[in-house]
Amino acid sequence: MNHRGFFVAMMLVVFSWGFNYVVTKIGVSRLAPVNFVFWRFFGTTVATIPWWARAFPRKRVDWLKLGVLGVLGVSFYQWFFTSALHDTLAANVAFLFDLSPILTLLTQRLLKLRPATGRMFLGAVVSLSGVAFLVGASPQGSVRGDVYALIAALLWSMFTVLTDLFQVSQRGIALTGWMSLFGTLGLLPFVTWQPVWRMGPVTWMPLLYTIVFVTMMGLSLWQNAVMAAGAGKTSLYLFLIPLVAALTGWVVLGERLNLFEGLGAILILGGVGLAEGIIGGKKPSGLASDSASCQS
Repeated sequence: MNHRGFFVAMMLVVFSWGFNYVVTKIGVSRLAPVNFVFWRFFGTTVATIPWWARAFPRKRVDWLKLGVLGVLGVSFYQWFFTSALHDTLAANVAFLFDLSPILTLLTQRLLKLRPATGRMFLGAVVSLSGVAFLVGASPQGSVRGDVYALIAALLWSMFTVLTDLFQVSQRGIALTGWMSLFGTLGLLPFVTWQPVWRMGPVTWMPLLYTIVFVTMMGLSLWQNAVMAAGAGKTSLYLFLIPLVAALTGWVVLGERLNLFEGLGAILILGGVGLAEGIIGGKKPSGLASDSASCQS
């Protein structure tokens, strides 16, 4: 994956996942969070059969890796993330979830998995300050929902680092399908029966959106980007998602952007540009070498 391909892939991820804050919040208004996640990934598992059925793991350790990624990145992370959106404001979830790139970079540095440069850390700090401005206009929410969002951020950082570390042979939609399968199985003991098809478009349309655009497209592109460029570099793009979420909330839910949120948007864009080397330095050259190492 070259630099341009990486950038395009991450922009698609940013917009599809940014819209997801509002879409999921609408979806869980009538469907319990754990049930929403279950039906989302059950649908994804079925839709991706043509891909994952042709990419069976060959070794026992590969089955274990896929199982860990599925349970961590689908069963646990998605459950906490969706529960957070159900219990607190989307802005609070966006702010707390954007701690995950910092957690990812720190985990990488501690485990010595990939080099995390000072420029990446500085860009992350600048972007995090922007997130604080962006969501500062909506401070109200529930403590339980905020805790769920914080746990989701930790689980996502762990999932991202493990995706980078495991380097499983499955790629793209095939990998998404396998993780959806294991994640769905992990949720089975906690699901309560709710006939989704009888709940109307307000429920099943958000489910369809999350299956096609957030999971099949977004998660597949994300996983390929992590394997090509590293978890730390890829996670920095998560800082753009609250900007998209705020704009979507303004258009769909009538939420207004004030001066502080506008300043936050500028800081977010500036932080990502700084970490990428677009602002104040040369573009990082690690992408090509990381990509080559992934192909070996």
